[in-house]
Amino acid sequence: MRQFFRQLKVRHKVIVLLASAMMFISILNVASNLWLSSQNPIQQHIAALTPILHSPVAHELNSKKWQDYLNQQQTLFTITDTGVYDNNSRLISATNSVFPSHLSQISLAQINTNTVLLPGPKFTLMVKVTPHITRIFLFEMLIISFILLVSGFSLIWVVIYFINRLIIRPIFSLTDTTNEIAMEQNYSLRAKRFYPDEIGTLAENFNFMLNRIEQDDHMLRQEKEKAEQARQRAIQLSKRMNDANERLEFEVKVRSRVESKLTDFQHYLNNIIDSMPSAIIAIDSELKVTQWNKGANDITGVKRDDAIYQPLEESCAFLFPYLNMITNSLEKQLTNKVERIAFNHDNDNKRFLDITIYPLLDTTRSGAVIRIDDVTHRTKMEDMMVQSEKMMSLGGLAAGMAHEINNPLGAIVHTVQNIKRRLDPELKRNIEVSESINVNIEEVRNYIDKRGIFTFLDNVTQAGERASTIVSNMLQFSRQSSKKLLPQNLHHIIDRSLNIAKNEYSLSSVYDFKSIEVIKEFDLSLPEVPCIPSEVEQVILNLLKNSAQALQECDSQKEVDSDWYSEIQIFTRLNEQMAEIIIDDNGPGMDEETTRHIFEPFFTTKEVGLGTGLGLSVSFFIITNHHQGQMRVDSEIGSGTRFTISLPLANIPTESLPQ
Repeated sequence: MRQFFRQLKVRHKVIVLLASAMMFISILNVASNLWLSSQNPIQQHIAALTPILHSPVAHELNSKKWQDYLNQQQTLFTITDTGVYDNNSRLISATNSVFPSHLSQISLAQINTNTVLLPGPKFTLMVKVTPHITRIFLFEMLIISFILLVSGFSLIWVVIYFINRLIIRPIFSLTDTTNEIAMEQNYSLRAKRFYPDEIGTLAENFNFMLNRIEQDDHMLRQEKEKAEQARQRAIQLSKRMNDANERLEFEVKVRSRVESKLTDFQHYLNNIIDSMPSAIIAIDSELKVTQWNKGANDITGVKRDDAIYQPLEESCAFLFPYLNMITNSLEKQLTNKVERIAFNHDNDNKRFLDITIYPLLDTTRSGAVIRIDDVTHRTKMEDMMVQSEKMMSLGGLAAGMAHEINNPLGAIVHTVQNIKRRLDPELKRNIEVSESINVNIEEVRNYIDKRGIFTFLDNVTQAGERASTIVSNMLQFSRQSSKKLLPQNLHHIIDRSLNIAKNEYSLSSVYDFKSIEVIKEFDLSLPEVPCIPSEVEQVILNLLKNSAQALQECDSQKEVDSDWYSEIQIFTRLNEQMAEIIIDDNGPGMDEETTRHIFEPFFTTKEVGLGTGLGLSVSFFIITNHHQGQMRVDSEIGSGTRFTISLPLANIPTESLPQ
């Protein structure tokens, strides 16, 4: 039984102990109640009163008399109140108003040890009594109460003993063990298992946990020792790392400064290379591009990022015919150069390039640098210089011819004058000679006059004078003028230019300037303008020549419109601080594309052999550079062309003029 009780679970043990205590208390309570009920003197004496109710005088007594009568017949208790009910359970009389009027109104709570119903032969008594308890009954009650008290304390002690033995002691033992382990950190201690219940299971699990904790603690101590060793090593490594970091930081600073300087120097070199007007292309031994500056981008139209590390023939296709020469420079370390290569990019105007290949001097890395120079302007300037030399030679030839023509022309004009003088009848010498040969000089003069010989002589004189004017203009045009800007009358310069144009085109079999109507509208208030007369004449003559050639192409217009005629209008006007010369024609005009390129060297709309493309470019150069003026053109197809020359009225220092 004891072994069975130990094996019970804790909750089962508590239930068994509480059930046993309650059962024992219930048994004592029932036994005491049975004993008290058997020993109650009130019930015994009330039972003895029943025969008294059947006495002969019972029918004659009321409630008060019954109370006095019953108190006289016994001494064990005192009747305090009495109520009499008939056979119908109705109240007949009562000593107090506490009794109900009918027995059916009596509740069970009103019937107790102090209230008793006594049935009689033809009535029923309800009495309230006060018992006279005897000393022996009180003593017995005290003994029974003491026994019950002792039994209750004994039962409580037994329950507490078993609870302490079966529950509290194992828990306290487990608690002491945990406190000792917590205080001493001694995981070798073990909890004692008292009984195979939940607490015992808890102790076993606690011991199992201690085993694991002890193992983990052992491992933890080992790991802690290893960690301490690692910490010491880490401290040493940290010190060495700090030293290395300080050295590295210093090296990084030095490297950063060096890199910054290298970057700045690289940017400086790139800026130098990009600032060069020449295209600089660096290649390696495999002919792949390693450097590409802004000049190369401008010439080829290929961006740097698209050209780097690409084959040279893809990035710069026009160099493909010269790959053998570039390879020869790489292999033999020679510098090669090709001049004046014609190059067209995106249907642009023809350009001329000079190509120079320089092999790298570094023997550890093979490569070369290709420099491409745009010499289009220089080439055109050289052609302009050649043309200028031709013009100068032509001017010298014209001057020589003018001098050679001027001598016989002077003889012809002088001879005509002498003929007129020899036929003058008023001269004394003419009269003497005519009389000596018997000739009437008046009759000779009349004959010559009637035959129109004098008219012929006048025509010869006029032609001679006109030829003299032409020679004079040719000499002035071909003469090397001073580069000084001197105040000149623009109207006189325009008239001389018109005379030269008329005489030049009068002698031409293709153009006839006299067939063109020239309208002049001069601003007579225009002051003298600082300029070089010969150069302004050259510009005006060139514009008149172009207008005449354009109008010659419009002769077919006469067949369509009979009222149309060739016309050139020349205006002068004052525009603020600028004197303007406007030459306007009613020729075919030009489109926008032609107008945009009209002042470029070697640009011409004429057929091959009819124009050099230098006339307007030289004129633009003379006005803008030599005279610091402006020159512009306005033209539309079918609306003619207008050239406007603007010359500043303020004098320009001679030193600022280009030579």
